[in-house]
Amino acid sequence: MSTVVIDVDDKSSAKLFLELAKKMHFKAKIVTDLQKEDWALLSMMKERANEPAIPIETALNILRKKK
Repeated sequence: MSTVVIDVDDKSSAKLFLELAKKMHFKAKIVTDLQKEDWALLSMMKERANEPAIPIETALNILRKKK
């Protein structure tokens, strides 16, 4: 299965593409900007999941220094 993403500027264009996709018997849905951000964040988290963790105190010290 492949995915095609079409970024449109207005709701009427999105509706047109959805109708076309459904007439061609494809699954289609509108994805909000928030959903796109969630997917990007999840992707980054998955990439980092296998990296070694640092101790909490080390992370807190780094954050304190950035103030």
